[in-house]
Amino acid sequence: MQSDRPWNGLGRNGVDSRRVDQFGRWNFFWAVMPKQDPALALVLSSPPTKTEKLPTLRSLETGFATLSGGPTFYLRLKDLDQLDLFEALCRDVMHFAEGAKTEDEALDRLIGRTNRWHYLLRGGRGNLLTEEEQKGLVGELTVLIRLAALVGPQAAIVAWKGPTGSPKDFEMHGHCIEVKSRRAAAQPFLQISNEFQLSDVEGHRLWLCVLAVDKVASPFGETLDDIVKRVGSVLLQAYPSIAEDWERCLSAAGYRQEDDYADFRWVVSSPAWHEVAAGFPRVELPLPQGVTDLKYTIALAACEAFAIDTGKLESVLSEGYTNV
Repeated sequence: MQSDRPWNGLGRNGVDSRRVDQFGRWNFFWAVMPKQDPALALVLSSPPTKTEKLPTLRSLETGFATLSGGPTFYLRLKDLDQLDLFEALCRDVMHFAEGAKTEDEALDRLIGRTNRWHYLLRGGRGNLLTEEEQKGLVGELTVLIRLAALVGPQAAIVAWKGPTGSPKDFEMHGHCIEVKSRRAAAQPFLQISNEFQLSDVEGHRLWLCVLAVDKVASPFGETLDDIVKRVGSVLLQAYPSIAEDWERCLSAAGYRQEDDYADFRWVVSSPAWHEVAAGFPRVELPLPQGVTDLKYTIALAACEAFAIDTGKLESVLSEGYTNV
């Protein structure tokens, strides 16, 4: 390893980590892990409050570990031939996380920015968002713009957690929202991606928003690019200061302005809302010991008893917000 690398000297005499900046806001450390692999570690004051979907990069391992300093999120390089790129990635994600106001936000930014590198390094037109990924992003943007009208653009963009891999697509004061996008003519079932998507969050009510998102032929509907521009225009016109958070979310979702999504045009239905409460058709936590990474299907008909009028739901969501 070159003498000017930040990992130089680590792994010797029992020293396996070094704080990046003693005056830094967050506890970032240069570290070496088993097999002397270089790593970047963020030591947290307490375990993360939610389970994140972690980014997967070639030659790079991401994960959580419990170390002597406390719960830790780490990025670990497994291919030393990529050391230059890894150091650039580490410095970039730290810079992006440094602007966070809370430790949870710093972790969100770190994971989201690493996801951005994942999509950046994939490159090429063959790696555009898939049709299903576009559909999901269209659904989340539809809810985002409605939330912006209810609670204000700043609160809405802060609440948007879906791109960072959070189990819930939106997390706001007293409420969590899970968004499901489906074809109008599809079988009347919803795919639940993991055991946490419909799990309770202490102190929050959980809402399920179901949207029909369908492909249509030109000149009808909008492309994903059209939708991103329209939503971004509304958000940033009111609050230019949230531009960095807007870009962060889009990047984490895998959307790049330089890509071309002209091949698909979309129309979106009015949302159908349901409260996920006692008796809702879902798998309850905790799961039996040894069972994890659960995926399952629920019938829309079984959700109807939990439906709530859109106007009433929006009134509930907007309670306590004055910055609209």
